[in-house]
Formats: sequence, structure tokens, C-alpha cells
Amino acid sequence: MRIGINLLNLSQDRFGGVEQYITNLIGHMADSGENLTLFLFLKRKLKNVFPQHEKIKTIRFRKVMDSADVYDAIKKCKLDLWFCPLHRSYLPSVPVPTVATIHDVLHTEYPDFVPGGLEENNRYYGQYTASFDAVITVSDFSKSTIARQLSIPEKKIHVIPLNAPAIFDQAPAKITMKGVKQKYQLPDSYAIYPSSYNPHKNHLNLLKAILILREKYNTTIPLVLTGYADKSNGVYQSVLQFIRERSLEKQVWVLGYVPPEEMPSLYWNSSFLVFPSLYEGFGIPLVEAFKTKTPIVCSNKGSIPEITDHAALYFNPENPKEIALKMMELLNPLTRKQLSEKSSLRSRHFSWKKTASETLKVFRSVTRN
Repeated sequence: MRIGINLLNLSQDRFGGVEQYITNLIGHMADSGENLTLFLFLKRKLKNVFPQHEKIKTIRFRKVMDSADVYDAIKKCKLDLWFCPLHRSYLPSVPVPTVATIHDVLHTEYPDFVPGGLEENNRYYGQYTASFDAVITVSDFSKSTIARQLSIPEKKIHVIPLNAPAIFDQAPAKITMKGVKQKYQLPDSYAIYPSSYNPHKNHLNLLKAILILREKYNTTIPLVLTGYADKSNGVYQSVLQFIRERSLEKQVWVLGYVPPEEMPSLYWNSSFLVFPSLYEGFGIPLVEAFKTKTPIVCSNKGSIPEITDHAALYFNPENPKEIALKMMELLNPLTRKQLSEKSSLRSRHFSWKKTASETLKVFRSVTRN
């Protein structure tokens, strides 16, 4: 099977969950042992993102000013299938079966959080969804919302969960964990929230909960925030402003972008993951916590309860007081121990090998190859 993968919208700035999905999926499909060739359609400036592999070919474009160049390449490569794993990366009238990944439809729940809002995004999807031979998504929650909001038949939508990056598969050496702790001058215990600075990630309600704990319950929980943010990012600036105005500088560590190899140590050193997101199609940090046996206290919205499956404590993310009280429960060592054991058990349900295998099964179903 000759599979073209549309990565022309891929950015190399800072990899988030979708980029982690793409890189891990491609690597595992190439290693699957199946008779296939993966043709990666990329902009030329992207280098060293994907591993060298006999089953991976790259088709590079300096600039994609005219989609005719892409169609020509599709024909020259004699593709059996066209795969679009990135948001808003679709082409009309592709001459081979098309499979698209839609992680979520955030714009339908929180249109103000997404460029283009509800109407523009719905209009965009409306141009293409009828031409998809199959859609892959990452949770039952996303499947039901995609079917309802985008009018795609459920039988076309296949749920294939994700996994954490491979670096989370093994615990770091103790000297490595100690080195990361010293590098960022972190306390002995803290809550961690790794996240981009997007409105639905709900940072301010988390900070309000931290403040409630300090002022109403005389309880101080150190908080570590990770995630790349441009200085022009409004959410990021509001977080910094809140910290300054409430004198939280000695309680909240804003680390910014953390190299991937250091992230497992941040989890292993932490007391628990707090995950207050208002909306997720999946939520890779939840699986990162599972892989590191980290207790979880999290939002009860979106796909989050489905992914955690009772291996967490839950709160209403729109209620800072409730967030505060649930976090306070995690100060009990016995509660943390129980949730750590649940995390470890839940981690077994997620595998990139399984993600790749199920994805290839969908590909075969639409190509019959």
C-alpha cells in the first residue's frame, strides 16, 4: 500500500499533542512489518523531524502556492491512499481514497476560542467531509460530537486512542530526576500542569484555586506550569499578570518550553497532575501521568473522564473552589498512593503499536489492499 501523508501544514516550532501523534504514528506504521510505503508531503524547511527509514519517502515542496503541484505528486507517486492527520489540511477531489483525522471540534463548543469561530469552521468542514472515505478520531466523545456537529455518519468514524511519547515508557535515572529538579529550582513536592496557553486550557481558574487554598484554607500547593508560549499570547500574559498581582511568584513556577527529554522527570518528581482543561478530544498529558504513575486530579469535561476511566479525582473546571478542594484531597498520602496505582494500571491500555495497527486497518478498509 502506497500512502501519501499530507504534512504541508506541519510546524516545527514547538511540538504539541497533534505533532506527537503524527511522529509516533508514522514511525510505528513504518515499523509495522506490513507491505507499505509512506510518502510524506512536507515543506522543504522541515528537516530531521522524521526518522530515516526504508519505508518512508519525503516529497518536499519549497512553497505550495498552487495545489496542482500536490496533485501532480500524488499521481507520480501512484498513491493508493491520501491521509490528512492535520487540522484544516484538506484538498478537494483527491483522485484516491481519503482518510482524515479529526481530533475534536472545539470550535462548536467554544467558538470564541478558535480562529474563524463557528460559522467559518463549519463552512470549511462542509466543503470536504463528504469526500472523506473514513475519519479517524481519538475518543468516543469526539466521535459522537463529530457525528452530531459535522453530520458525518458514525459508521465512517473510527475511534483510535493515542499514547504518550516513547520517552515516558521507562523511568528516568534518579540522577536525571535530581538534575532536572535542580535545574529549575523546584520544591520537593508540587502539582504539575503541562499545557499550551490556549483559552480552553483554563489556567486562570486553576490559579484562582491556588489562591483560594492559600487565603481560605491556609494551604500552599506549589504549582509548575510548562508549555511554550509566544510573548504576544494573551492567555500567557494574563497568567503572568495574575501571578504578579496576587504575589504568587514564590508558589508558581512558569517554566515555558521544556525539552521533551526532561518532561518525564518533571512528572516523576511531582506529587500529582492537575488538569483543569474545559475541553479535550483526548489529552496526552493524562497518559503521560499514567506512564509515570502520577496521581491525577482533573476536569470532568470533554473526553477527560473517558480517557482516565475512574483513575482520577474529578472537578468542575468552571468552579475554582471545587478545583481547590479536590486538589487538597491529593495532599493525603493514602489518596495519592491509591491514584498512583490506578494510573499504573490504566497505562496498559495505551500503545503506539496498537494505534498504528488500528490506523492501518482503517486504511485497508477503504483501499481493499
